[in-house]
Amino acid sequence: MAVMTTIASRPLAERLAAGFRNLTWKNVGLVAAVNAAIALALWTEDPRPYWHPFITAQCFGFVIAYCVRVASPWDHPTPIRRIAAAVAVGAVLGMVLATVVKRYTIDSGYTLEYVIEHRIGFARTVLAGIGIGLFASLMVQVRLREARAKEELHRAETERHLLSKQAVEAELKLMQAQVEPHFLFNTLASVQYLTETDPPQASRLLGHLLSYLRAALPQLRSATTTLGQEIDLAVAYLNILRTRMGPRLDFSIDVPDPLRTHPFPPVLLISVVENAVTHGLEPLAAGGHITIAAGQDGDRLLVTVTDTGSGLSAESKPGRGVGLANVRERLAALFGTRGRFTLEDAAPRGARATIELPVEGAAIRDAPLTGAV
Repeated sequence: MAVMTTIASRPLAERLAAGFRNLTWKNVGLVAAVNAAIALALWTEDPRPYWHPFITAQCFGFVIAYCVRVASPWDHPTPIRRIAAAVAVGAVLGMVLATVVKRYTIDSGYTLEYVIEHRIGFARTVLAGIGIGLFASLMVQVRLREARAKEELHRAETERHLLSKQAVEAELKLMQAQVEPHFLFNTLASVQYLTETDPPQASRLLGHLLSYLRAALPQLRSATTTLGQEIDLAVAYLNILRTRMGPRLDFSIDVPDPLRTHPFPPVLLISVVENAVTHGLEPLAAGGHITIAAGQDGDRLLVTVTDTGSGLSAESKPGRGVGLANVRERLAALFGTRGRFTLEDAAPRGARATIELPVEGAAIRDAPLTGAV
């Protein structure tokens, strides 16, 4: 609390200067590379020269990153509010900077009159920048929180003599902040592109993005979650992907309400769902269907992710990557032989992944094993 009071009491000039402290060329280069990738994705649908989306993306990205650093939300009791405010200010300032830079570098037509005349398009660009900045900043927030959690776990290892279990926990917690590059870049590019070409669709995509963030927020404040929260996160993730893949991706959820309150390890389900999309549906031109189901069999909770994709082909070797290997290791560390993960072929086509956990306490009462499993 004293740290937060000290930050708030700093002079404005010192707080503004803090946005430039402890910068490294690696961080600057990473932001520039992400901005350039977004600009490149936008350029494929933009008839103008590449410099137009490049300047816009760089101005938005760096200004929003600076504003978030100045806001210093990392140790604040309401970090999401501070991030949202900083991103909103950064998006507006980024739009101003991009307009000024373009006017004096590549296009003198960016005058005040031009901006007023095209104010609707500029407003959409600012809203898209807010959505993109909020998504990216939240991912950074998660990464920092989980990095600090990893340090705390390592310090506790020697005190509690649980070296093996806590090392696995720390590694898996970092996975909560990881988003596959192609998923991140395509989602952010789609939001900004659709604001100019299909505003209703952009609104729906932003709604799915907000649902994803809303489902992820509890994980920022707690290391535990429930099956219901993990299901909500997976649904929001699949809705975002469905905007990009269209009819190639369909999914259904078959989880009885009593099971949704059962404690569930974070990250496990979303890792399995990502694997089903990446290795099962995306390689097929026709895509496929994903079913997430849960049921109780005696003293076991069974959660399955079934896809109608390419199956366990010898070429793709699904299930042998780092993500699913971590799922297996974490289940073993948390539950020993009582926790299992299996991956097998599903009839008539596709694959079925099953997470098996012990049922503890009275969170589940006579929930049937669903037929979809």
